[in-house]
Amino acid sequence: MTTSVTVNSTLDLEVPQNCRAPNHPILRLAFKILCIVAVSQKSLDHWKDTKNKEWKEHVSMMVNRFQNSNITAGLVLATTTLFLSSQPPIEHLMAYNSSVSYIFAMVSFGAALLSVISGAAVLVIYETSTTHKDMETLKHMSRHQVIALLLWLAYPSICLSVATCFLFVSIFIACFWSDNSVVNIITILGCVAFLSNGVLTLYVLSVVGRRPVDDKNDLPHTSH
Repeated sequence: MTTSVTVNSTLDLEVPQNCRAPNHPILRLAFKILCIVAVSQKSLDHWKDTKNKEWKEHVSMMVNRFQNSNITAGLVLATTTLFLSSQPPIEHLMAYNSSVSYIFAMVSFGAALLSVISGAAVLVIYETSTTHKDMETLKHMSRHQVIALLLWLAYPSICLSVATCFLFVSIFIACFWSDNSVVNIITILGCVAFLSNGVLTLYVLSVVGRRPVDDKNDLPHTSH
């Protein structure tokens, strides 16, 4: 009787098939990236038990993340609004009123606004759902419902990333077309730093948490 109860409890704590990563390598990588962006986890293994202390800590972390994301999106929105509604004080140093730079700033404004709106909606619904609803139902969702939920949770972060990148491109274009050589050099260095940070982020993401490969030289040799 005890063995049967133990087996049933173990099965209940397993991650359902619909919440697991696909077997295809490309789809598995895409699912992993979506989980990182949506729930700050590499998988949905934390969904197997939504009544323990770790789940509550995860919910608190997610709420804090959404709040910080909304603050950042508000700062980006304020910056793009300034660029769209004002004239450059020294136009030959930073001509952000040019057509190309202005278009990128408009896209950044729209994405930042979407990030603020969707982030506020996600924060309210997420807090309400995790407080007043049974999160055990997450394990019974179909595959397309799981993907839709992850995309919804990731939407504010995706919009914020688009807004930040387009704002950077807008400033880069405005400064790169400057007549001042010092401004051009600073702009190029800023672009290199931006790209280097992206490459470094991808590298750190790929190596952190990876199990080390055992060195064959360290294996004990057996005598015949």
